Amino acid sequence: MIVRIHKSELGGTIRICPSKSYEQRALAISALMHEGIEVQNPGGSADVEACRNIVNRIKVCDKTFDCGESALCARMFPPIIALHTDNFTIEGSGTLLHRNIDRDLKFYENNFGWKISHEGFPIQISNARLTSGNFPLDGSHTSQVITGLILALSVVDGNSKLTIENPTSVGYILMTIDAANNAGANISCTRDSNYFKIDICGNTVFNPKTYETEGDWSNAAFLIAAGLTDGGISISGLNPESLQPDRAILEVMDLCNAKYEWLDGTLVIHKSDIRQFDFDATDCPDLIPPLCILALNADRECKIKGADRLVGKESNRLEAITKELSKLGAKVETDGNILTIHPLKNIRSTIVDSHNDHRIAMMLSIIGLKSEEMEIHGSECVSKSYPEFFDALKSLGAKIETKD
Repeated sequence: MIVRIHKSELGGTIRICPSKSYEQRALAISALMHEGIEVQNPGGSADVEACRNIVNRIKVCDKTFDCGESALCARMFPPIIALHTDNFTIEGSGTLLHRNIDRDLKFYENNFGWKISHEGFPIQISNARLTSGNFPLDGSHTSQVITGLILALSVVDGNSKLTIENPTSVGYILMTIDAANNAGANISCTRDSNYFKIDICGNTVFNPKTYETEGDWSNAAFLIAAGLTDGGISISGLNPESLQPDRAILEVMDLCNAKYEWLDGTLVIHKSDIRQFDFDATDCPDLIPPLCILALNADRECKIKGADRLVGKESNRLEAITKELSKLGAKVETDGNILTIHPLKNIRSTIVDSHNDHRIAMMLSIIGLKSEEMEIHGSECVSKSYPEFFDALKSLGAKIETKD
């Protein structure tokens, strides 16, 4: 799909879509229950639909599980599936085919004797068994394997301890613990400078419950950036005390002198003069694309730490950001793990590409609100996390045309 975006001034109120990260965790927990979880405020993203499909297949004892393009599903579900069958296949499509999921699952080979094919998708897994114990893990690459392990170990016989060295994206692990404990688990954690330790009580019987999914801070961050740079807007449905890592956009707003307020549970964003900021996004790398939007509108160059977390996403997100922002006339520099974005007052009218990455497509769309015309190719990828994204922008006054 091709999207053309023209210079626009935004205004109005929008209700943000539900958090796919929280809903995927709730659905995974439902796979560990005799009865399911009733999800209120459900989402319609492609990743959530893949998750629902996997849970349904677990319930009927299937042996083939299609994760679509969801890396979380591919990393989180194998230990949960292993509680039902010891021989199964993980399938994927699109951008997931280029991600080294089989490498991330080596933990199960080393600790439980699983046999995993290492020739890409489909991933064949056999001898898949899970027992309680004390396990060290390297957390420097992803937290998603840890999420699946936490949930699965909570229902096996015996207690377990995970000792995670070099933890990253700890906020996502805390979300998993929170969702599990709210459904009846007994999981605790401690953290020091080098390790994150998780104690998991086994034999959990999860309680059937109604689960209301809170609003998605990851996608809200793009709308926040739009409101700060292209006209004031209001966003409802967000939890100001959320454990979602991308709630850190509030910290960035304080750093860059943004004007905002909470009124009756609604986040009110005022158009602001963006001040220079430096921010460490190592634990919230999905926040980097909306931070690039703010940096382009800042009074001086901004530095964002965590560039190395961008490489293994739906695209090589670091390469995509550098390439597409350069087309617009921006100066982008990478020095080790630091991404430096220089301000850009005049956005070129040009053709850019999403790299089949939903967050790149959303970033370019918001930047395009300051151009005479920007044409974005491959914009259908926003369905991965926020299929209503362009409709949301239109409702706020964005001038957008779409063409299949």
